[in-house]
This record gives sequence, structure tokens and C-alpha cells, in this order.
Amino acid sequence: MTVPRRDTPVFNHMSPVILVLAIIMVGVFLLGTLSFPFLQASYQIGALVPGHVSADPGRVEVWWPWLLHVFLHAGWMHLILNTMALLAFGSAAARAFGDSVKGQAGFLLFFFVCAVAGAAAQFMSGPDSFTPMVGASTALSGCIAAAGWANGGYRGMLRLALPWLALNIVLAFVGSQIWVSIAWAGHIGGLVAGALLYPLFLAVFGVRTSQGR
Repeated sequence: MTVPRRDTPVFNHMSPVILVLAIIMVGVFLLGTLSFPFLQASYQIGALVPGHVSADPGRVEVWWPWLLHVFLHAGWMHLILNTMALLAFGSAAARAFGDSVKGQAGFLLFFFVCAVAGAAAQFMSGPDSFTPMVGASTALSGCIAAAGWANGGYRGMLRLALPWLALNIVLAFVGSQIWVSIAWAGHIGGLVAGALLYPLFLAVFGVRTSQGR
């Protein structure tokens, strides 16, 4: 399937679902800065800790973070970078879905499928780790590949996805040498899911045009 090229500016049109996601991300972070009990509770509910899943996979609460980690961020810089990525790559990926309820739901489903794929990759990279993973970059990695599809088809996807893939492969080897914990496996999992699944989601949920048929 060839995704039609759309040469419109990234911020020319922003889907409502992107604004909602951004508002929730910022709102959760602000509440965490204002209330330490809220911060503790949100991390307990939403931070992905692979060791907890391995220790007791039968507990329902250990699976919620596979979705909810996208709303938590480990500092202002983390939040700002992910919000900017959402507004840029997320907007580009979401635009092709249109503003209908079906289209918005389709993008949201795609976003969280990428998040779950990233969480799964992070879990598989260290199932006994008790380092929490937070942040929307699992899903946003999928949006990077999707933005490439939306604006340049297969070649556009490769132009955006391959540099991000290469950077995270480097991080996989040097991660132990830096003091910041970066979820390189989660990034790669989300990226691969986005690269493979975006055309399928767009075929089902996207806007039908004569150019794209």
C-alpha cells in the first residue's frame, strides 16, 4: 500500500486527539509537581516495571502500565521533548485519519498499539529489571515512522525511521556508560510497530480520497 504524500506544514492542522493527549500529558505532570501523593500514586499505577510483571503476571494492575506509561514523564525536559514530538510527528501521522470519530479512534488505537509494542520490547530486554519506564516515546517512536509514511510513503518512512533506529542501537551499547536511563528497547519496539502497522491502520480508519485509492 502506498500512503499518499501530504506536503502540508506539520502544524497547519492539528487533530483533536493530539491536543487531548498533549493536555493529559502536561496535566498529569503538573499535578505530580504540585502533589507528591499524586506523583507516588501515578507512578505506582502507570510506571512500567518489568520485574513486577515477571514476579506476578496474574495481577491485573501490573499490566495497566503497558498503556498508562505514556502519560508519565521524568522531568520537565522529558515532558517538553515528548510533547514537541507529539505535536510534530503525532500531528503528521494523525492528519491522514481525518477528524471523524472513526478516524480519531483509529489514530488513538494506533498510538496505544505502538505504546504496548514498546512496552513489550522493553520488558523482553530486561524482564527482571526494576527500573521503571515512563514516557510517551514508545508510542511516539511509532509516530515517527508513521509521519514518514504519511509524508513520503515507504521511502519517507525509512528516512525518518532509520536514523532513530540507529540512534537507539547506539544507546543500547553505550547506555550503561551514561547516567540517564533511556528506554532504547521501548523506542525500537514502538518504531517497528509504527513502521509495520501504520498503512494497515490507515487502510481501515483513514480518510478515503481518490488519490489514495
